Amino acid sequence: MRKLPELSEMEHITSKEFGDNMDAILDRIVEEDIALAIDDNGKSFVICPASWFELAEPIHLDLMVKNAVRFVAAVDDADLAETVEMVKDVAPALSPECVRSILALIKGKEAGKSKGEWEELRQALKAVLPTAENKKEDSDGNGNN
Repeated sequence: MRKLPELSEMEHITSKEFGDNMDAILDRIVEEDIALAIDDNGKSFVICPASWFELAEPIHLDLMVKNAVRFVAAVDDADLAETVEMVKDVAPALSPECVRSILALIKGKEAGKSKGEWEELRQALKAVLPTAENKKEDSDGNGNN
């Protein structure tokens, strides 16, 4: 990720200037690859090109999600409901290998008061696996990874 310059080093414009010339200012920011400070009522807001921020690699997302599930599965399930919701939200972005790994982590989590949450997680993960893989799991009797 690119480091933002100090606010004192940036060119400042007023919010009115930004509002009046938004398209030209946005074009300038991208073309010149600069950050500007927009001043409004004693506060400054920084605008810069989105390219300055590196997005996490897919492998990083896989690792973070897998470790979150590992923690609630093995150490402390106090945040299980929130973890299930988070995993359901990001499941389509996870690699099939990560999904299979998480399914293996939660294998056997069918008992106890959290049975429904584990099953909800299991179903959400299975739903993002390729269709052929789901059919194979169901036909070989391992549908409840």
